[in-house]
Parts: sequence; C-alpha cells; structure tokens
Amino acid sequence: MLGLWAALAAVLAAVTTRVADWFVMTNELLYERRAIATAQTLSPLPQIRGMVIQSFDQLYPLLIAPAFRYGYVPGDLIWAHFFNAWIMSSACIPVFLLARRVTARPWAAYAAGFLAVTIPWILYSSFLLTEVAAYPAFLWAVFALQRATAIPSPRRDVLALGAIALAFLARTQFAILGIVLPLAILAHEIGRARGIRSGVRAALRAHRLLTAVYGFLLFVVVCLIVLGRLHRVLGVYGDTISGSLVPAGTGKWFLIHMATISLGLGILPYVVGIAWLLANLVRPSASKEFHAFACVGAIAVSLITLQVTIFDQRFAGGFVHDRYLFYTVPVVTLAFLCALLDARRPRFSLLVPTALVAAGFAVDQLGLYPIINSDTPVSDLDDFILRVMHGSVTNARWGLALATVTLVALFVYGSVLLRHSQLTAGLVTLLVLALPAETVYGFERLFRVDGWSGRPLTLHYGDQLDFVDKAVGTHAKVTMISYPSVPGDFWQSYPFWRDIEFWNKSIVRAAYAPNGAFESTGSTFPKIYLSFDGRTGAVTPSPSALVAEALKESRFRIDGKVVSTSHGVNVIEATLPWRTDWLTFGLTDDGWTQPGVPARVRVFSQPGQRGAVIRYLTFQLWVPDGVRARPYTLVSDVSRIRATATNTTTSFSTIRVCVPAHGYAEARLTTPQSSPIYGDMRDLEHFDEPRAGGLFVSEIALADELGPACKP
Repeated sequence: MLGLWAALAAVLAAVTTRVADWFVMTNELLYERRAIATAQTLSPLPQIRGMVIQSFDQLYPLLIAPAFRYGYVPGDLIWAHFFNAWIMSSACIPVFLLARRVTARPWAAYAAGFLAVTIPWILYSSFLLTEVAAYPAFLWAVFALQRATAIPSPRRDVLALGAIALAFLARTQFAILGIVLPLAILAHEIGRARGIRSGVRAALRAHRLLTAVYGFLLFVVVCLIVLGRLHRVLGVYGDTISGSLVPAGTGKWFLIHMATISLGLGILPYVVGIAWLLANLVRPSASKEFHAFACVGAIAVSLITLQVTIFDQRFAGGFVHDRYLFYTVPVVTLAFLCALLDARRPRFSLLVPTALVAAGFAVDQLGLYPIINSDTPVSDLDDFILRVMHGSVTNARWGLALATVTLVALFVYGSVLLRHSQLTAGLVTLLVLALPAETVYGFERLFRVDGWSGRPLTLHYGDQLDFVDKAVGTHAKVTMISYPSVPGDFWQSYPFWRDIEFWNKSIVRAAYAPNGAFESTGSTFPKIYLSFDGRTGAVTPSPSALVAEALKESRFRIDGKVVSTSHGVNVIEATLPWRTDWLTFGLTDDGWTQPGVPARVRVFSQPGQRGAVIRYLTFQLWVPDGVRARPYTLVSDVSRIRATATNTTTSFSTIRVCVPAHGYAEARLTTPQSSPIYGDMRDLEHFDEPRAGGLFVSEIALADELGPACKP
C-alpha cells in the first residue's frame, strides 16, 4: 500500500509542481500567511499579519509550514504543491485499511485506495487549501469510527475521538462527525439487537468511556449555547445551526447536491453505493464489519450532504459547493464495491436513491464556467454535457435524469443476466478507467486557460512580484498601504495588493486610512487603521520600520528613505514614530479633484528644522477621458501657477512652498470645470456609483532637498 501511495503521490506531484501561481483568493493567501507565520515563529497558533486569530483549522498550515521556512515565496510555493501531492494522496491509506477490514478482499482494498486518489477533486492538491489535509483526515476519522462501532473498546473509542478532533482541526466542518459517531453506534447496536431498548442498553454498556465523554461535551455545548458562543467555535458553519434549522428549499437543493456529487462519480457508483448503505443500515448483514461501515457511511453521507445543503442555502443562495461534499466520495465508492461483492445485490433498495438523483438532475441548474470553479470542480463537466445537448439546459437536465434511470436499469439487468464475478469485474474495470480519465480531463482544463489571477498557472510571475523580499529580506517587517494600481480599472487594481502580500513574506501588516478605503481582504485578515495629526503630521500607530506605499499615492506620504521602487510601489525605511511628509484634503480617495472643492496639500516641517525653508512640490495631472484640455491653478504661500492640462501629454507642475520651522504650509489646486468620471475605486459599492471630477492627481512628489530660507 505504501508503494501504491508513493507511486500515486509521485505522479500527482509531477502535475501539482507545474502550478506556479495562486488560483483561489483570498483562501490561498490566508493559509499561505498562516504557514509562513508558523515557519518563522515556530508557533502552532494561527497567525495573520502578526496577530493570533480565532480559527481551529490549523492542521494544513502546520503541515506545509516547512515549505516556507527558507527562500522566497515563488520557490516555496512549488515545494508546498509538492507537499500537497503527498499529503492529499495519503488518503489512499485509510481507505485501503477500511476496505480491507470491510471486504476482506485485497484487490478491493487496493482498488478503493487507488480510486480515492484518482477522483476529479484531487485537483485541490494544486492549491493552498484546507481540503488537502482535510481529505485524508476525514477518511482516517471514518476508519476510526467504523472500528469503534464494529468492535467496541475503550481504546478504540479514544482513537475515534482523537480522529474526530484531528478532522476538526483540518476543517471546522467536521465537528459534525461528533454527531455521526453516537448515531452510528446506536444504529449498529439496535440493528444487531433487533430492538431499540436492548440496543440502547448494549451501546451504553459497550461504550461507557464514550458515554462519559459525550456527557461532558453535551454540558460544554449547553454552556456555549447559553453564553451565545457556539457559533464562534464552529466558525462560518455555525450558521447552519442558527435561525430556521431547515431553510426553505432545502429539500430541492438536497436532491441537487446528491445529483451533483453523483455526476463526478459517473452516477451509477453513487446510486448503487447509497442504495447499499441504506439497505444495510436498515437490514443488517451477518458481517459486523459490513453493518458497522453501513451505519457510519450512511449517517455520515446523509448528515454531511444536509450540512452542506443548509450552508449553501444560507451563504450561496442555492449554489452547490461540492468542494465541501467530495469527502464522502471514497465512502460511497467503497459502498459500491461492497454492493458488487455482497451476495445480496441491491434491487428494491435502488428505487429511492435512483428517484432522488434523477429528480435532482431534473431541477439542477447547470452552468458554464470559463475557468474551473474551485467551489464546484464537478461543474466542469457541465460544459461538455451542454455541448453534447447543443446548449439546451432543459435537454441536459432530462438527459441526465434519463441516464440515471437507464444506468440503474442496466445494472439490475446485468446482475440477473451475468455471473456475479463477471459483473463485478466489468464494473470495477470501467470505474478504474473512467474515474482517472475524468480527473485527467479536469487537470487538462485547469492548465488550458489562465487562472483567476489572469495569468497562466504555470507562469512563474511571482519571480517579478517578490521585489519587497528581495529588497529588504524575507524576515523583515513591512507594512503595506494599498492604493489603486491602475486608475479606472477596479478589477486589475483590486487584486494587486493581494498579489504583493502573497508573494512577499516580509509583508506582515496592512494599514489603511481611517475610512478603510481600498481594503482587498475580508474580516479574517487583521487591519490597522491609521490616525493623522493635521497639525504636526504625526501618524499613529507605527506598525513597522518599513512601509510599502504606492508611488501614485495621493492621500499622504510616509516620511522616510526610499529603499527601492518597483511595480509602482515604494519600499520606505520610515521615520519612527511615523509621520507624513504631506497630507491632502479635498481630493477623492483615489486622487480626483471634486467639483467646487479646492484640493489642499499640506507639507509639514522636517524634524530638527531650524527655520522656514522653501520646499518643492510637484504635481502630475491628467484630464478625464473625452476632455481635450482643462485649466487649473496652483497657489501656495509664496507662489502661484496658472496652466492647462491636456489629453495629449501628462501635465507636470512644480510649485514652491515656504514651510515654517514648526507646523506646515499648504498648496491649493483648483479647476473651474468638472465632468463625469468612473466611480470611486475605494470599494466595489462606490465604484458602481456615478460621480464627477475635475483633474486626476496621478502623483505628488516632494523633493528631498531643502531650498533657501524664506518668510512664510
């Protein structure tokens, strides 16, 4: 088995190490930052931007942290993808062990292990996502639960609890396994005892330690509910237990979730596997291993499908996230193999799952994605299906529903017509060939088009964007201050600072103006909001000695020596405590003058300045699109400039400002005209709102040299 794992991991690593860029933002940024923090601080606690965050899914960042211990991020990312291949493909080991216990057939165990790694969702090993570690962790938990259910003992109960805890640390979602275990034990004991009361007594007697632990856990859960803290423990999945337990439309979307996941397995294995699980849950077989697996598998698949359905209803408005559901695929695949080996082939038990899956297809919402959707990789097949159906969604729905019924009918016919061994060999061979072929198609499409970054996944573009690390070192502490990189292009500017943070280990803080403009990450990422003293230019707080600030920043400039400039970003060795060279008033967040409002640039005196001196302030100005020319006036305490900006060239104006020894001086920019411009780029909501502007201040530069003495 270890040899099979090594072979599968080696093949998978050859694919995953081709991926040289991120694909899923901000998810990959989140786990990369946590891995880097662990590698540099050697602390197992989840940290983002120098702060410990409340999160329990820390297993994956811990596993890939060694990849980020040394070197620059572009090289480390390749190593992380190499680790991913070995971590995620290790899922074949618990599946092999489980299949060997349940089926007692070595070939079936090897087939189950092989199929666990060749599913379409294995492409998650190409990304920095918790799915990589959560997949094998979940399957180890299922194996432990089956062992504790089939052969009760205190040691196996402890191992089952430990496996649930490990799965929970991989994904908070798997707290639900804590419900699966007692339900599976009760179902198993009741089924073996042929009576509810005697079965419950047998379960309590065989699992005394587990009963005590669950009694304590129940007490803790009640306390958390009373304190209103249970949601914080469960993270985003806490929403599945709030409000209405079953949202409107859950029944319909439960069917769609079943249909979606079945499509990734070729429909028939899913339907037959579910039928076998349900049949053996209700009508126990003579084998305790079979029955225990059926109890664990049926309850786990049902509860997780319901959990994901409720989650999708509340968070995605009816969008299927099969990325949260694919963990159950090896369980269903093994159930399919059990159905083929079982002397009692599913017959009437096929009616319910066939009807449910066919109904799910009949109401499914097939969609096309130009790029693989990381939330639903199985939807990559929708493109192929719709092409076959000439683009008709209705035909595709009913075609899939009809295919479900037809495949099940052929299975029943084959089980009657063919010998037991012939049907088993034929279907297993078909599955072993078809599932990897589907996976290869997914990887081929993944590499065929550019990723969500807008770049080919195999392009080593990070070698250009890690300029901050190359300038100051990977262990430096740098605070980034985000600002639009491309005026008027929200979707190119929006991810720019995510890219800068992703590719530079030294970016450990993110600071924003008091109004929070240009935030490109969600609430999971800690943020620092700066406060400015309009009299002295002092800035609080001072998060680090180094700052990454946009060259075209129009709101303020942090005082200090510029260490390097690249991609429109200055890396500044800041004066401590922080202060600004200049601060603007009256401009929009993204640098436009506003109708009837003068733009003021306040220049502050230098530390230790003894008398009033001349400073030179340069403005770089653009006119709006569609405007040929626009007049403007620049006024300071010692100078006045009247000029016209045109659309033929960028306008530069340098004005003298007499800055006193203590305090500040101002320069004012005014223009009598305005016209419609693109929306405010501070965030997407404001970008969609129309507005008017006069001139765009694309850059403000204050000369380092001090001029002659002056009288303010």
